[in-house]
Amino acid sequence: MAKIKKVRYFTKERKALISKENRKKYDKYLNSNIIKNRDVKDTTYKVYSNYMDQFLVYLAEKWSNIDLYSEEFMEDAVDIMEGYISFCQDVLFNNKKVINTKLSTVSSFYLWSLKRGYIDKHPFDKKLDRMKGANEEKIINSYYLDDEQMNLITETLKTDPKFDIQDKLIWSIMLDSANRIGAISKLTIQALDLENMVFNDIREKRGYKVEVAFNDYSKELILEWLEMRKQMDNLEVDSLFITKYGGEYRQMSKGTIQDRVTKIGEILGLDDFHAHCIRKTALNDIYVKTGDLSLAAEMGNHKSVETTRSSYIKPQTKAEVRQKIIKMKQKMQESKKKD
Repeated sequence: MAKIKKVRYFTKERKALISKENRKKYDKYLNSNIIKNRDVKDTTYKVYSNYMDQFLVYLAEKWSNIDLYSEEFMEDAVDIMEGYISFCQDVLFNNKKVINTKLSTVSSFYLWSLKRGYIDKHPFDKKLDRMKGANEEKIINSYYLDDEQMNLITETLKTDPKFDIQDKLIWSIMLDSANRIGAISKLTIQALDLENMVFNDIREKRGYKVEVAFNDYSKELILEWLEMRKQMDNLEVDSLFITKYGGEYRQMSKGTIQDRVTKIGEILGLDDFHAHCIRKTALNDIYVKTGDLSLAAEMGNHKSVETTRSSYIKPQTKAEVRQKIIKMKQKMQESKKKD
């Protein structure tokens, strides 16, 4: 039986970073539940409290202590939770059962908050996939696509009539830019700088503004899409990605974009393909082809290269490491011969 890898991450120093307002909100929920079921105060609720502390530390470090009830949290909740899942998998090495419990801990807090009228909706209810079974499978698979798989998707999108111009654009811009789906969903024509091949000042998490860069093929698709939009009647929406509902064009939601990404994943036979997988693929591809981790971190808008290393770079097998060592030794020997 494989040993479970344990990581001592949540130190007193890290817990001290937790927002007092966020802790106050959760304590109110916890006290409300303890009143109803005091028998499990020091058992079940102690575990839940510890798990919530871990989530709040994650919010403190990765999301600048975003408020649990804020509009920003409600808007970016799926991104936040998927990032937390990746953090639990890749940094804490939690198994499927533990991660499920951690998600339930956060979800229960929001169900209670909804019932109390503190929020209008549960921010991620039924929006996260959970794996069934008692094995150690990941809740969300972190697919890292290789060149052959990426090319297959690109070529299939070009030729398969069930995919439209927006499917092609979503895939191409996501892969080029390595941006989060939250930024992709906010792309506008007004922010487009075709000459420099970039969308400027796109609002992302916590109101941060980022650039969304793209390459030549994406530029061709954008020009084609702009021409197509001219033929659409009553199109007054500035958003790059749009849907038609009730006879009116609207900005395409993150949920609809994710639905399209899921359909794209089916090209490879994947029924659980997420936008985050494209982001991971793009950043990992930069690192593999350049060997520059800081470049991948910069493209991913990460403040720390450690975030990139721990959550966005595909772990190497011992066989891969061995081959790299062999190649390095061969180069050193060849260099000595030349000298």
